[in-house]
Amino acid sequence: MKKIWFRRILGMVLTTSLILGSSLVPAMASQFRDVNGHWAEKYITAMVNAGGISGYKDGTFRPNGPITKTEFMSILLRVTGNPPATGGDWTTSVLKKAYSLGVYVYWSPDGSDASANYPMTKEEAAILLVRAAEGILHETVPYDEAWDGAQVFKDITSGTFYIPDVIESCYAMGLISGDPSGNFHPNQELTRAEAVVMISRLVGMADRAKVTMPLVQEVPQYTPLPDGSNVGMSGTVYPYEGAVDARTGKVITRDPNTGVLGFGNGQKGNIYYGIDTVNFDDEKVKIKAGYCAADDYDNFSVGDAYLQKNGYVFWEQEWWKISNYAYQQLPKPDASMVGTKADINGKIIAKNDTTTPAFWEVISVADFYTWNEIDG
Repeated sequence: MKKIWFRRILGMVLTTSLILGSSLVPAMASQFRDVNGHWAEKYITAMVNAGGISGYKDGTFRPNGPITKTEFMSILLRVTGNPPATGGDWTTSVLKKAYSLGVYVYWSPDGSDASANYPMTKEEAAILLVRAAEGILHETVPYDEAWDGAQVFKDITSGTFYIPDVIESCYAMGLISGDPSGNFHPNQELTRAEAVVMISRLVGMADRAKVTMPLVQEVPQYTPLPDGSNVGMSGTVYPYEGAVDARTGKVITRDPNTGVLGFGNGQKGNIYYGIDTVNFDDEKVKIKAGYCAADDYDNFSVGDAYLQKNGYVFWEQEWWKISNYAYQQLPKPDASMVGTKADINGKIIAKNDTTTPAFWEVISVADFYTWNEIDG
């Protein structure tokens, strides 16, 4: 998309200011006392001067303040030359226009959206940006199943709508970015400044970020042992004790307490926590809680179910060995221990220890005290 396209559309809206409520007034960015020196100052200046968004009567822009879904869509519509109808209810006009362009999907039969004027999240912004790219700009939104979203954003699957594919596409288009720690924070409220930058990138007021999408690493291929003990009934060659996991660089060992073979990124030293990624895409990794093992490997039988415990996935027979050992180590609980937690091996976790994963907790049931497995 060329910036010439934006200039043509911009000419239609230069004299129009975005009214987001009676407290907002048109103004040049230089008049806002809270924009000078802000990280998004140049983007805000360009958008305000173009008539895309306004400030408040008190002379502020409030760049770090929240923005609603209706406000976000209103900016999108105006800077792309699709202003909502005037007169009547402003929110309804914005939603109807956005719906007609495929940017917005009604959440109720009557076309209303109770959340339209609540602060929107970053995940919601990604959804609207992708829809606007398709519905208004007629762009082909990129997507590739080989992309590894977990390398793009660590928290890509933690959003309310659980749609990492959309976030991946939005990132691939250069419209969004994460924090220095590699997180997107999909459920975090979007700020007015962030909204301006995203929309500016979409319509060509700002250069889109140039990114290279990381690809999913193929599951490491291991060599069959002479006795065939690491080859499943399906013919799949699995990791084995003493091998080095190509994904983590860790030597594959057995838990000395239970004999469970640990491999993958769930292995913590000599303690096996299971696989710590619950995969949403069965085509990438075929391990998912609630499913059944599709193979016979390391003395586990076909049909052995997968369980999820404290965010980690285990084969059912693995967990049976682990829990049986832990129960032998756990002390007899009483009333004073309610809320006490223990690690995977049944060792009590200190109250000030916030890093050790807890797998057991003392609960009270009808004046009976027991150690309860922490599921999920």
